[in-house]
This record gives sequence, C-alpha cells and structure tokens, in this order.
Amino acid sequence: MAWYTAIFLGLVQGLAEFLPISSSGHLLLFEHLCGITDGGLLLTLILHLATLLAVVVVYRQRLWQLIRHPWQKQTWQLLLATVITCGMVILFKDMIDSLFSLAALPYLFLLCGCYLLLPTLWRPHETAHPWVQSFAMGLAQGIAVVPGLSRSGVTITTGRLTGMSSAAATDFSFLMSIPIILASLVYELLQGGTIQMLGFGNVMLAFVTAFVSGIVAIKMMLNMTKKIDLRWFAVYLFVLGVGLLIWL
Repeated sequence: MAWYTAIFLGLVQGLAEFLPISSSGHLLLFEHLCGITDGGLLLTLILHLATLLAVVVVYRQRLWQLIRHPWQKQTWQLLLATVITCGMVILFKDMIDSLFSLAALPYLFLLCGCYLLLPTLWRPHETAHPWVQSFAMGLAQGIAVVPGLSRSGVTITTGRLTGMSSAAATDFSFLMSIPIILASLVYELLQGGTIQMLGFGNVMLAFVTAFVSGIVAIKMMLNMTKKIDLRWFAVYLFVLGVGLLIWL
C-alpha cells in the first residue's frame, strides 16, 4: 500500500464514519479499487480505532462526567445499547460475514438511503421511553455492522423515529460507537489479524489521517444535524448505489 493510498483511505474513514454514508462500505469499495486484498479487514478496524479516538477527544468532557459518575442513567442506557449490539453481532455473525462483499454493496447503499428518508416521510406523534430508544439504537447499530449500512445514519435515524431530537440522537450515536468499535478491534486482534503486508508505517499514516479528519467530521456533523436533513445524504447513497449497479 502506497503512502498516498494510506492518506486517501484515512480521509475516507475519517469523513465517512461520521457522515451517514457508511465508512465501512466506502472502505470496502476503495480497498477493492486500490487492490488491497490482504489485511483489509484489520486495516478497516485500525481506521475505526482512529475515529474512535476522535470521538473520545471531542466528547472528552462528557466522557469524564460518565467516568466520575458511572451510575447515572445514560451510562446504563449506553450499556444496554452495547449489549444489544454485541448480541446481534454474535447471533448473526455468519450472515454479516457473507455480506462483506462488493456485490452486495450497491443494494445496501440503496437500502440505507431509503431508511434515511423515513423521518422525512413519518414523524412519531409520541416520544418512546428512553430505555426503548436505547434498545432500538443498539439494535440499529448491530444491523449497521454490515458494510453499506451507515452506522451513524442508521442509529441517528432510529433515534429520530423513536422521538429523539436530531442533536440528542447524534450525541448518543457517537457515544455508543466507542465500546463497540473497541470490542471489534480486540476481537479481530484475537483472531490473529496482521498488518505486515500493508506496511506498518503506511497504516500509521492512515491512522493519523483518519484521526484528524474524524475530529473535523464530528464537529461538522454536530452542526449539520441542526441545519441539514439526512435526505440529502440519502440522495447521495441512491446515486452511488445505482452507479455501482451499472458499473458492477
């Protein structure tokens, strides 16, 4: 992997992780275009770790409050969401692995685009109970492990469909990403993943690029959720999905 490829993939991960367009789907696509066939999954997880650290930096004050007061309500809500996500991944691991393919990608982009449109077409009359919201967002995060289904987009949309504000759903979505990304990285390392064939230096270059661009993307997304509807990202996913169907 060349140094400029590392920077490019880092930018893709850092920006796409926090925009509702599926970072894992875009990485799968660009890794294919760049000819990365060995070590791609672990590279994806390392780049996710970079964006995980970006979340920690941006939300450091909120995380410090959770550490100082661990028994508060949001801690338990995040724990519930994490347990649901992990349960989903464990139960449907084989199915999820089968969808890590380029052939399925355009259909999943189109499906994700349709889901992002739901809050525009239907708004709940009542707000669901906070525990129901946490359960639903954990379920959504488990489903969005599949490349092409944006984790941030699916979870934020689910939060909005249960009556949460865009800002609250975005905050909870970013906070709940921390334990699941860390768990995914540890799992892959225990499976014996390696980065030797990609070049340690280039992987670190991609890591730093993803970390910096991730911080920028989080702050952009926090401002955008107050002003821009996710339907514009749905349009992008529709165009991308149709384009891939024609190309593939």
